Amino acid sequence: MTKQTKIELVPYSPAWKKYFEKEKAGLTGLLRSNLIEVHHIGSTAINSIAAKPTLDILVEVHTLDGIQAFQDEFKRAGLIWQDDFDISERLYFIRLAPDGVTHLSHIHIFDKSSNHVKNHLDFRDYLNAELEVAKEYEKLKLTLNEKFDEKSGMYLAGKNEFIGTVLKNIT
Repeated sequence: MTKQTKIELVPYSPAWKKYFEKEKAGLTGLLRSNLIEVHHIGSTAINSIAAKPTLDILVEVHTLDGIQAFQDEFKRAGLIWQDDFDISERLYFIRLAPDGVTHLSHIHIFDKSSNHVKNHLDFRDYLNAELEVAKEYEKLKLTLNEKFDEKSGMYLAGKNEFIGTVLKNIT
């Protein structure tokens, strides 16, 4: 029997905000005049809930055109180019810890016209404003984590269903 790979969920940490500011500064230097804004998203940006200790960072740019030409600069900055994972309007990078395995941050780059920008920010802001809904999301994540292997896709599917319902109800 193989051991299930569980997602590590830990209590909120103020250190995540500091780490975000460091990542933001680096991304600002990389993207220069193409950059519109860098946003801290995902569970680590929700002050009241447990989260996987990997920062999700949304980068809003004027255009995705030409960014791939700077892959070497991103690599020198310690960011690893990834597949878009079926989100065709996104460029996606990860930063690994020195162990070469642990994910420290996930960088999602979207064009300013992408609906993904608004959806991510709306969800984050709503959960920060509505503690009861944030705690419901946390409880769901803990339940999904107990039931499913990280790689099964069921954890992510369960979260996505909740996120979709919240976005439908607030827009």
